[in-house]
Amino acid sequence: MSVKTIAIHQPEYFPWLGLLDKSRQVDAFVHLDHVQFDRSSLQHRAKILGPNGVFWLTIPYVHRFPQRIDELTFADARWATKHLKSIQQAYSKSPGWKTAQPVIEALYAKPHARVVDATIASVEMLWDAFGVRPPEVVRASELGVAGERADLVKAICKAMGATHYLSGRTGATYLPVAEFAADGIEVVVQSFTPRPYPRRAVDEEDARGLSALDAWLNLGEAAPRYFQEER
Repeated sequence: MSVKTIAIHQPEYFPWLGLLDKSRQVDAFVHLDHVQFDRSSLQHRAKILGPNGVFWLTIPYVHRFPQRIDELTFADARWATKHLKSIQQAYSKSPGWKTAQPVIEALYAKPHARVVDATIASVEMLWDAFGVRPPEVVRASELGVAGERADLVKAICKAMGATHYLSGRTGATYLPVAEFAADGIEVVVQSFTPRPYPRRAVDEEDARGLSALDAWLNLGEAAPRYFQEER
């Protein structure tokens, strides 16, 4: 039986390096886009670092409770122009800006029907920047699966034909590992600590959860080697 490792994660806007680390280790990645939207999450916002410290890029959305991630729509069409300007102001002097600028501009120039389309586009942009795009990428909403928490994870694993599920440390705390094993799915827990890279000085607490966009633009051409060296 061939091994197939998958990861499942809610789409996050310009996610942190840990999500990229998870992505590079799997055969397939599932965007968990059909669960309930959580406004306290990173599903619509990203932490980046400017000359005056960290700040949030937040996509304005129309809030209707309850609603799924893939149902979220934009509240203000001007958000893309504002976010591009904010990123340019923060990173125009960074080593990677010249090369990244047209790619970032293209993301914001493209019309996105829903917030999830923009967030997934930002994830995939970072995959390409670091050279860690998984071989297979799907959206959970396309799989016809249902359930809550561990049951949903197991259902997705089965739908994807997974033999291994790469879980984050938090997610692993609620997974019944023995039940997964009985169904032929081994739960593997991610272990990742981001390595330092050249960037503006910032307190450790402020740096927690910093978008991988910061690493890409500060590393420039060295970005694809970040995870190669991790190996």
